[in-house]
Amino acid sequence: MPKIITLKLSGLRNLDSAKLEFSPGFNLIYGENGSGKTSLLEAVYLLGRAKSFRSSSRAPLIQLGLDECVIHADLDDKTGIGFSRSTDGEQHAKINANKIKNQAELAARLPIQLLNSDTFKIIEGGPGVRRSFLDWGVFHVEHQFIQSWQQMQRALSNRNSLLKEKNISPDQIAPWTLEFCRHAEEVHVFRQAYVESLLPVLQQALNLLLPEAGIDLVYEKGWDEESALGKVLEERLDQDRRYGHTSYGPHRADLKISSRGSPAAELLSRGQEKLLVLALKLSQAELYTEETGRKCLFLIDDLPAELDASNRAKILSLLEQSGEQVFVTGIELNQLLKALKNCKEMRLFHVKHGKITPENITADIASDKG
Repeated sequence: MPKIITLKLSGLRNLDSAKLEFSPGFNLIYGENGSGKTSLLEAVYLLGRAKSFRSSSRAPLIQLGLDECVIHADLDDKTGIGFSRSTDGEQHAKINANKIKNQAELAARLPIQLLNSDTFKIIEGGPGVRRSFLDWGVFHVEHQFIQSWQQMQRALSNRNSLLKEKNISPDQIAPWTLEFCRHAEEVHVFRQAYVESLLPVLQQALNLLLPEAGIDLVYEKGWDEESALGKVLEERLDQDRRYGHTSYGPHRADLKISSRGSPAAELLSRGQEKLLVLALKLSQAELYTEETGRKCLFLIDDLPAELDASNRAKILSLLEQSGEQVFVTGIELNQLLKALKNCKEMRLFHVKHGKITPENITADIASDKG
């Protein structure tokens, strides 16, 4: 758990209204570019995050000429999750018909691992992307983390506001510095413990997917390892006041990813980067299951891109062994089917001009799997 049994949607981008029944294992979604494959993944993502992974703009999400989009899923644990957004800006997310208070409730109920073209930013992008990756894992295995993180962010925001003021004395800033440091240390401890738990799990995945790459992860907490954060901020107060923001703390943390001692983004090919990201996501999911006994949902947009047949088969085999529910898109159906030739739980969906059609795996298609 959780796994989506049925999904109903209407008014979402270019997709026709549909009611779909999914496999608890693999769900293959194929069709031409622009047909609506990614929009179907987006529907699932909206249920778990109440936001799109494609754009923050609200208008394109809703089909032209309609007033709203509505998505509802029934999970295998008898939970119902709903999401709606209207053209007037109203947005609602519900669990068992009850409105949620915040997005964290959805994320906890429907943990989603997304792999698309933007996922490469974990390797190539800035520290903020890697902090988000790290905090996803900490949030899902450490219940106290979200409270510490929110309190830290509140203190940081207030401290930064005071730093921008010209006539504020250090004594007026000090209480928020103290509050920030207290919760910053809690966030750091949670993150550090999570990385220590993740590394051995990740190494197992890397041994299968990238055995020769020499991948290493180093967690940097955002300030000098040998100094207390309070002392660092005290010494850098004049600098922070000049810049108008707090220069050190967990909001500056990073997860450095290297290959044979150099930044991974400089040495790895695009295909190797994809394997590394998949290893990171699979490891997070495995650790999540170890800690909670529950499963994630994997949304993989255009898996075949940049991967040869051997690596596609390795990845899908690992996902099948994990027992996760997986939604995979691709243009070439046979590329996906051949990589899943031994899969026992699988459903097939063809998307064409926004119409989603469930298909049986016929004898002809099955023969292509061998």
